[in-house]
Amino acid sequence: MRIPPYYRDKSWQRFFAGFFIGLLFGWTFFLYHFGGVHEKLVLEIGDQQTQIEKHEKTIAILREDKDERNKENQRLLTVQDIKIEFINEEEVKLSELTLHELRSAVESELEDVRNKDIETVANSHYFLLKTVQNKIFIINEKRYQLKVEQLFLLPSLEMRVKIVPAE
Repeated sequence: MRIPPYYRDKSWQRFFAGFFIGLLFGWTFFLYHFGGVHEKLVLEIGDQQTQIEKHEKTIAILREDKDERNKENQRLLTVQDIKIEFINEEEVKLSELTLHELRSAVESELEDVRNKDIETVANSHYFLLKTVQNKIFIINEKRYQLKVEQLFLLPSLEMRVKIVPAE
């Protein structure tokens, strides 16, 4: 068996030459367009990656801000301090030391509400009032009773009380 000598025929030579030239042009065209499309896709992926990183940074910042606000709100929603104000300290004419000891005794009596939720303290405000009003405080062998006039529940528990000598 023998391969026919088509390589000598001009029409076959033109066919094969056209085929190979077309193959080279087609391959060059494919590489050129594939390179262009690939370059566009690489640039698009790079842009999207920078956007993703930017959004991740923004999300991290927003989460930190949210966590800080939540901590601040949690701090604001708990009783942080207890303040006692006597509304009739001039009329009773007690010494500063006696007033200080009386204030300390009331604050120690209310120490359980420190760092509790304001809502919980507000729900049990009746018990707070009764705790202070029903207790007789003994300072320097004298007995004092307190009458709660006003109660404010903020981040600090503020109580305005009236000093009454106990019977």
